[in-house]
Amino acid sequence: MKLTPQFYLISDLHFGHKGIEKYRVDDYDSIIAKNWNKVVSKRDSVLVLGDLTLASKEESIDYFKRLRGNKFLIRGNHDGHTVTWYQDCRFRVVEPIYKVFKDKYGKRYPILFTHEPVTDLPDAWFNIHGHIHRGVHRDYDLTNRHINLSAEAINYTLTPLYQLLSMIYKNVR
Repeated sequence: MKLTPQFYLISDLHFGHKGIEKYRVDDYDSIIAKNWNKVVSKRDSVLVLGDLTLASKEESIDYFKRLRGNKFLIRGNHDGHTVTWYQDCRFRVVEPIYKVFKDKYGKRYPILFTHEPVTDLPDAWFNIHGHIHRGVHRDYDLTNRHINLSAEAINYTLTPLYQLLSMIYKNVR
């Protein structure tokens, strides 16, 4: 997988997770699907930063086949199925990603893409992650170099990576 600024990102979809429903808007799975297909074409690529589904395999396959694009998954703490299970759901499992992006001036921005936030980031590194559903979590000391893409934190809408990179470039200058 070649991660490019044209990827869309989101985390913590939690399809079929009955316990999370009390923290979310009603019918969140339909809202995510609608928002997903509003911005993602068949040719686009999407990276989900963990916690994809707790539904059965049959329900998950049925749901995910309706979502457009080439789909990739960095596993989260609720993603315990085999790689084949996720492939059957139309996702390719990838490891957490480290990538260096450059702005138009050649300045380098090292970024980690993970499910859980990495708290011991080296200086000048950024971490795009999920796991923190409501923005703040007592177990993590997050900085302005952490970008949370949990579904609730981004209003159940996928975020294009180029938009995140633009935000990073502007805030660092």
